[in-house]
Amino acid sequence: MAQLFLKLWQIYRKFKTAADGVCCETCLTAHTVTPHPLIGNMLKLPPLPALRSFEAVSRLGSVTRAAQELHVTHSAVSHQLKLLESHLGIALIDRSTRRMVLTSDGRAYAYQVRQALSQVASATRRIAMRTQAEHLTVAVLPSFATHWLIPRLAGFYALHPDWTIELMASLEMVDFDESPADCAIRFGNVESSGAHSEWLMSEQQLLVAAPDDERFSPTQTPSETLAVNRFITANESWSHWSLAAGLDVPPPSPSFIVNDSNLALEAARSGLGATLTRLSIAELWLRQGWLRPVTRIIAAHTASYHMVWPNRSHQSDKLMIFTDWLKDQCRLYEQSIAQSIYPLATARAFNFLKSDKLRLPLEHS
Repeated sequence: MAQLFLKLWQIYRKFKTAADGVCCETCLTAHTVTPHPLIGNMLKLPPLPALRSFEAVSRLGSVTRAAQELHVTHSAVSHQLKLLESHLGIALIDRSTRRMVLTSDGRAYAYQVRQALSQVASATRRIAMRTQAEHLTVAVLPSFATHWLIPRLAGFYALHPDWTIELMASLEMVDFDESPADCAIRFGNVESSGAHSEWLMSEQQLLVAAPDDERFSPTQTPSETLAVNRFITANESWSHWSLAAGLDVPPPSPSFIVNDSNLALEAARSGLGATLTRLSIAELWLRQGWLRPVTRIIAAHTASYHMVWPNRSHQSDKLMIFTDWLKDQCRLYEQSIAQSIYPLATARAFNFLKSDKLRLPLEHS
């Protein structure tokens, strides 16, 4: 909320500086006492009723309609407009005509005020919703949310139809002191985050490509596959896959490079080559036939998934309900890939599911 007030202050400063004939904000600052970073700025903001009146008039094009929307009188809105212009020292409305017309400054200011008020309204609404027992905000990797979590959420809503789940897509480790998230699903090492955590499931790597990409054949050996030299590179390390394949060679040179796993999967589906990816995010498209495994090699990933949460969420009912459901989904998923995933995967290939979980530095993708 403080950031929103600061944004309104920045808008005010911009127009107030122009009105005072100051060449730049440096000059303005040199002639004024610097206020407290937050309190001083808020004290100099125009009155909120004046901003709301101006926003409504600029959007509706009429003082009468604005008064009706705000449930105040016509004269009250006119008074707020004059108050705002006096506060800024700038004419926002051209009163030389009978029609309500904004000046050029008024149009620019109206747009910025509308954006700022919209953010305040949105922040207020979201904060109010988060106080509800059935509202849970979850930070999660975009790729995992898209390909694994969201396809399973219908099952959660079938059990809890009155809940609201808010997903916050994020590649970075969540700073719970700054983020409103109740919890986060993270991939990699979370022990240094200073938050509570619980292991969810392991991860695996495999090479995938489009079903009709004839450059890759199931009969190829891993070395023959790498010789094709049409690979999409995202954020995955090849070392463990190469070790599982029995290869002691450098990673293949990429023909297409992206910085997001979602892009890598889409590129592979579009026939741009094969990509080394995580099984959890490729599994749905593999089952749907949009992708196919390129080799029989499925390697244990160096990282795994965890649920992470701050002290404020510790042992809360909503967190425990969601975490229990999520752990069940992870268990069912690992059982499914161990028992019935693609015919090319031998039972031996999934022995790592029973091994101890590995904890290496966080990997973003």
